[in-house]
Amino acid sequence: MDFAKLMSAQIKKGKDTAAPSDPTKKYLKRSEIEAQRQAAYQAEQEAAERARRDKSERKRKTGEEEAEREEERREKRRRLAEESRRIREEEEEAEEQRRRKRLGLPDLPPKRKEGEEDGKPVPEAEDMEDEELVSKLRALDEPARLFGESHKQRLKRYKKRVGADSLAAIMTDGPIPTSLQLVPEKDMKVDPKLPKDKGGREFLFRQLASYFTMVLKEWDATLARRDREVIESYQGKQAYAAMVQARENMRPLFKKLEKFDLPNSILEPVVEIVLAAQERRYVDANDGYLRLSIGKAAWPIGVTMESYFTYPPEPESPVNHDVLFRPGIAPDGSDTFTPRALLYDLKGAFGSMRKINALYESEDDRSILDQKGVWPSKPIIQRAQAIPPSTYQEHLDAGLDPPPLSTSSVRYWSDYSRVFFHPKSIVQLSEFEVNDKLMPFEKWDVGMELFEKLESEVDLVDRDLRPFVEECDGIQGLQIFTGVDDAWGGWASGWLERLRDEYGKLSIWTWGLGDHGANAVVGREKRMEQIINSSQSLQTLGEQSSVYIPISNSPSKLPPYLLMDAASPWQVGALQAIGLESMTMSSRLRTSIGGQGRLQDLEDTINSTAKRRIAKFEMSIADPEVLSDNASKESAHAERTGSVTSQRTSEGDGNLASFDIDIFTRDYRLHFRRPARKEHIFGRAESSRGDWDLSDDGDGRDPHDRFDQGPALQRYTAPILFPLLDSYPSSIFNVGSGHGTKLAVHAGLTTSTAVADQVRAIEQIVKRLVEVEEREALCNGLQVVAEEYDEGWDSGSDSADDS
Repeated sequence: MDFAKLMSAQIKKGKDTAAPSDPTKKYLKRSEIEAQRQAAYQAEQEAAERARRDKSERKRKTGEEEAEREEERREKRRRLAEESRRIREEEEEAEEQRRRKRLGLPDLPPKRKEGEEDGKPVPEAEDMEDEELVSKLRALDEPARLFGESHKQRLKRYKKRVGADSLAAIMTDGPIPTSLQLVPEKDMKVDPKLPKDKGGREFLFRQLASYFTMVLKEWDATLARRDREVIESYQGKQAYAAMVQARENMRPLFKKLEKFDLPNSILEPVVEIVLAAQERRYVDANDGYLRLSIGKAAWPIGVTMESYFTYPPEPESPVNHDVLFRPGIAPDGSDTFTPRALLYDLKGAFGSMRKINALYESEDDRSILDQKGVWPSKPIIQRAQAIPPSTYQEHLDAGLDPPPLSTSSVRYWSDYSRVFFHPKSIVQLSEFEVNDKLMPFEKWDVGMELFEKLESEVDLVDRDLRPFVEECDGIQGLQIFTGVDDAWGGWASGWLERLRDEYGKLSIWTWGLGDHGANAVVGREKRMEQIINSSQSLQTLGEQSSVYIPISNSPSKLPPYLLMDAASPWQVGALQAIGLESMTMSSRLRTSIGGQGRLQDLEDTINSTAKRRIAKFEMSIADPEVLSDNASKESAHAERTGSVTSQRTSEGDGNLASFDIDIFTRDYRLHFRRPARKEHIFGRAESSRGDWDLSDDGDGRDPHDRFDQGPALQRYTAPILFPLLDSYPSSIFNVGSGHGTKLAVHAGLTTSTAVADQVRAIEQIVKRLVEVEEREALCNGLQVVAEEYDEGWDSGSDSADDS
């Protein structure tokens, strides 16, 4: 082909395409061509801008309309709730009027408006001295006096604060003071059939309170009539301690009786016990007592009140509570049920909690001092000033309704603890004191040195842990909860290395808690020190643990329905406890109900190569009523509005569920961070509590099928919801109506490339902070950990500096 002809054709073609609009002009200036191009580009940009504004305006109008509809629905619900409450109060008042008329009682007095009886004097039985009233208000952290407040108004404010309608209500004399009106002995005989009407049930509660009060009085009087030698003997003291323990255990039951709020599942066995005892059928009474049991340990009646457990004749709980709790026997012979836990903390960090609590206190200190020893004089005991218990703990000890907790009223974690621990569970490290400025417990090496020092003096495993391990039948593994951005990281690392020497193949899960240097409120130097401590903990704990789960106290993203104060350890701990307890729920499920997912099963799902030991933890929280009532996708989306994800997923992983709360990812604000890449998921283990709709989230790959494509996925479900006790800051969970007592939780552990991103971010920081002699070993160890999450997926290095 002729080259000249081809060139002529191409030149002619170019002239035809660029022909001028004016046929008289045979050419166009370059400036005219540029002007035409700019005009076309400007028109295109203006059209795109108009489309964007139109779309934004439509989106804004849609949002405003949805907000208005939501406000209308909220206002309608509020009006309906007020109307329902008013109708209910009217019905209750009419029912009470009919009951009074049937029993021949006087009619109810007319309701008084607030402030109407200000001129009426306070009854003498309800009044108290002003000094006493001021001291009680101060004890409740209430203002002692308000401007222009009278004594009567101050007394009314105190009554409202303690939640008592009448201070003279608790006036019944007896071992357990009660506001119930006791009945004479001739009327104490109970009916085997439970009454269905309200008046009959209230009379039954008075009968039960009267009978238990009579038994406790007679028991106390019988012990007091013994000879002096018998009273002072060891057996005599044990008998008296058993009576005191029984009386204390009955206080929660009396509290329920006063509220007329005892479920039939507990009321029926209690009536059976009382009826059998009144008829002197003591074997049958003991059988009824054994029906009120937890696991293998028969419990006193008053203690079986916590909503975490279920009791016959209720259906058997899917959760086997013997996994985390251990039965035992107190010095007085009573049964106990305490957590399988070993707690280490610094001096003063336990607050008002005592090592020897009420369950295991066999003798009073005064009785020990009264005993005669080999020395003629009495010993002189010097004690440090004890930390006073919180108001919440005082009410629990007295069997009363505890006041609501607040961020300002919680000083120590023991202020809201609701369980008794075995004395061997509490170990105080007296070498360091909490919040000590001279010897702070903050550097990783300090914790490691303390462990090595104590380990050289005494075998900590034999002294502290082995007694609990030897009690277990078929132990699944151990879980370690520790701070990792201070000296506790070094302490836990020393412990874990010792455990690996002792229990080489045992499954050991470590939950690493802390800010990890991501809290911008903390000073820069302390943040850098936290990052160094976290990196050392990550290297050691990530290598020695079967599964290591870092958890941030300051998550980078939170959903709108979570109103958490990151500066409050109480609120942060509540959120973490919900996730941790729910994630390991499968390890406590009974094999006969839904199957059991042991710790090893979860571990095999997320760590198929036995090298990816670091897992990412996420979860979602919802109102169980909303999940049950709204099964459609629209309702589920409305409940979980504002859900966030911190990583993009690869195309093969898009069918997995997304979570609302990511407490793994930390934002280190690196200037040299590489652009975000798609997250590839290797394996995930999920645990759900409640009616979560996971049907559209895919099934993933069977963890046991090594040849299938996609991430390994294992799900465990349990119908039991997470109970919100009064020790929880329930106000931070703005889900549903906001007044629920239980939560639905969906949690997941994931191994993905997001772990490598976090590890490399830490490695890039610490290589500029640590000293030269430690830098190479630490950074190399972190790089090896990160590379395990690239094998078979992305072999390229993500390091910004390979030098």
